[in-house]
Amino acid sequence: MTSIDPLDIGWLLVSSAGLAQAVSLLFLLAGEGRRAFRANRWLCAFTCAVSLSFLQNVIDVLAPAEWRLYLFPLLGVVPYFYLPFVYLYFRELCGLPTRRPFWHYVLPLLIFTVLVVMIVMIFEWFGGKIAAGQTSFDVDPSSDPQLMPLAALMIFFAVALYVQLVVYLVWIWRMSLHYMRKLGEQMDGEQPGLRRWLGEFLIGITLIFMIYTVSVVIDMVDQESEWISIVIEAGFVVVFFRLGHLLAVNPTLFVAVENGPGRSDDAGGNNIATTLDNAPERDKSRMVMPEDELERIRVNLDKLTRETDLMFDPLLTMPKMASAVGVKPNQLSFALNRHIGKSFFDYVNEFRIDEAKRRLVQEPDRTILDIAIEVGFNSKSTFNLAFKKITGLTPSAYRQKKP
Repeated sequence: MTSIDPLDIGWLLVSSAGLAQAVSLLFLLAGEGRRAFRANRWLCAFTCAVSLSFLQNVIDVLAPAEWRLYLFPLLGVVPYFYLPFVYLYFRELCGLPTRRPFWHYVLPLLIFTVLVVMIVMIFEWFGGKIAAGQTSFDVDPSSDPQLMPLAALMIFFAVALYVQLVVYLVWIWRMSLHYMRKLGEQMDGEQPGLRRWLGEFLIGITLIFMIYTVSVVIDMVDQESEWISIVIEAGFVVVFFRLGHLLAVNPTLFVAVENGPGRSDDAGGNNIATTLDNAPERDKSRMVMPEDELERIRVNLDKLTRETDLMFDPLLTMPKMASAVGVKPNQLSFALNRHIGKSFFDYVNEFRIDEAKRRLVQEPDRTILDIAIEVGFNSKSTFNLAFKKITGLTPSAYRQKKP
């Protein structure tokens, strides 16, 4: 084992903190439940990839040079999975799941092949120096033309990463901003927490990749600036910690519509996820719905709440409920607001809180968090706020008050 100097200790401390944060984030994601797994699986994959990068830092400190080179194709390709995983995660959040996600793995697989070829070349040309424990090599094609292929592969490796970074970040920002704008229209501004969560997550992810870019550039420009790289890596960990904190204190505010292939809300084939009420507010107020249609919606809503557990789905949205009821989202919104007298979120929360009240009394040994998750909430704080808003009491106070 190589000797450990203060720089190595710094890398170990920062990387260990990053690994610990990644593990805690994975536990938080696991606690979101099976219903949230469809979108969360991509965030879990991203977290695992980040964990491997922190692990690579630990290996770079503790492992011999030869073993670091052996493992480099496996660990060096990991950053190329970051943004595909994040992109697929945002597509799930936006109700636009990718049917063929494997296409996003083509570039990482190509990079893995490039890295294997690079390592073979390095062992071929620098095998003696590696055996002697040397860890850095001068790859200068001008002094040795034989090194030109290796230098070209190294350039390709770096350029591909940053091209991928720019392309995916543009895709993610465009998709997310468009979705948040549509969300505001569709939900009538009643879910600011979702837009705040998506916005902060989007900014956090962008900061992570900006930090990563700066650290790589510094390494390329100045090989002696390791303390700066450690500070930048610590910034990476801080932003990663913020993402975990956001997930811990906010509900899982996914808006994912479960539409099968070819499903539509009308004969024209318009997808329910994009069916929005674009009429001006003055036209909404003049909207008239036949009494028999309103009665059908009431009956279907009652059947939905009695015979299914859709109301406890943490991914429940207006389009999803409208699809289950058999109407368009704007029709369901009109029926709820004008004839039942409740907004979509009030209607759902009141139903969930009613069920939670029953379980709090009938199942006194169960934890409040367990009951909150079972009725569709994804954090205790959000459940407490909704419960107190509706009942005037906290869940624990309500449980103690009831005989």
